[in-house]
Amino acid sequence: MRYLFLLLCIFFNYFNVTAKPADTLKIYFDLGKTELKPAGRQTLDSLLYNDVLIAGKKIGIIGYADYVGGDELNVKISENRAKVVQDYLISMHVRPEDIQVVIGKGEVKRSDTTDRSGFQPDRRVDIIPGGIKGWKPPVAKVKPPEVPKIDISKVQKNEAIRLNKIFFFPGSHRVREESLPEVDNLYTIMKDNPKLKIRIEGHICCLTPNNTDGYDYDSEDFHLSANRAKAIYDILVEKGIDESRMEYKGFGKSRPLVNPERSTEDENMNRRVEIRILDK
Repeated sequence: MRYLFLLLCIFFNYFNVTAKPADTLKIYFDLGKTELKPAGRQTLDSLLYNDVLIAGKKIGIIGYADYVGGDELNVKISENRAKVVQDYLISMHVRPEDIQVVIGKGEVKRSDTTDRSGFQPDRRVDIIPGGIKGWKPPVAKVKPPEVPKIDISKVQKNEAIRLNKIFFFPGSHRVREESLPEVDNLYTIMKDNPKLKIRIEGHICCLTPNNTDGYDYDSEDFHLSANRAKAIYDILVEKGIDESRMEYKGFGKSRPLVNPERSTEDENMNRRVEIRILDK
């Protein structure tokens, strides 16, 4: 009977996705959490497998939170939930240019807020196939992120410097656009210090105990940390830095800064690129 019930659940979930796609599809989260649950991943996988979300078709991603917690916290949670869904879709080969909007709207207002456990239906991300009609992104002057300068004179040989502003897409060695100021900073350091030799070291998070490195969906191999380090190496070579001055190496999750990982923040601490000074 139990297995029959499970089969019926899978059948109806499949039917709901394939038979008549809704204008808005929903992914639900636990209270105060931003991590995708297995059911959420299954729903996203079904949307992709059944061509509800297809290449060339815009996608809107809107995050929400319930009334538990303060306004500022709920805005952040809703934004992070939307971002997690975006990252998962990109890791499953959805093109970034097909994602029209990723925003968090914070708390869904309710007249009755007496239940301390909150309101489950509001802890969600809405996915809108086809995007939001008439959506126009807000126009704002964005100040380039300030990247702190590294004083090489104060760095010892064999010392590692963490690059805090290098970001990658999940399961990918593609460098995010917001990482370019940090890469440019590293390029300037290499250019201004011609005797400097470095090793670019890649680190990742979220590995199961049986894996030594992550799977790279771009190159289809288990060398994610090494491929990310090489991506930075390749950018510097393209900019004119001599190959003989640089090495790159991936360490998987063998050198975590935080262990065990209990939050998204812990994962971000371990997902990093470091520069080790070999000579100067």
